[in-house]
Amino acid sequence: MDAPSPRRLGHDAAERISAGCYGALVSASTLIGLSDSELRLVVAVVALTNLVYFATHVFAYSLGDTSTERPSRIFRHHLAVSAPMVSVTFLPLLVVVLLVAFGVALATALLWGVGVAMAYLVVVATAGARLRGYSLVGVVLTAIGAALVSALLIVAKLLLH
Repeated sequence: MDAPSPRRLGHDAAERISAGCYGALVSASTLIGLSDSELRLVVAVVALTNLVYFATHVFAYSLGDTSTERPSRIFRHHLAVSAPMVSVTFLPLLVVVLLVAFGVALATALLWGVGVAMAYLVVVATAGARLRGYSLVGVVLTAIGAALVSALLIVAKLLLH
């Protein structure tokens, strides 16, 4: 009897995972630097920052795409598969808005939003490693690596602000 073949992560799914991880990092790094702002400015800056990064990501991936498709199809494809980069922003922002609405100080709410974004990064990176067929050790190391990247991001931003 043949051994089962390892799971294979398709190119589009891999790009979605990558975009989601990247979007979580952009959201967290933007949130952490806005504690002296008003809530509506926080929402606008985080959303706009992620949209700008999304646009540059789609632009760069479209330019670097080596397929033989028409440029418009390549562009639409990268718009679709990179969408998690923007959608990942919603939950951390929702957490911040709800906490502030319930009387939590904005600085505290922002830390919770950063925590949600970083938890998303760890979960998506770990799931991605699992879907790629990594061994249990590889999955655990991926989770640890994502957590370390999250911690380093937070420390770096706190030291800069």
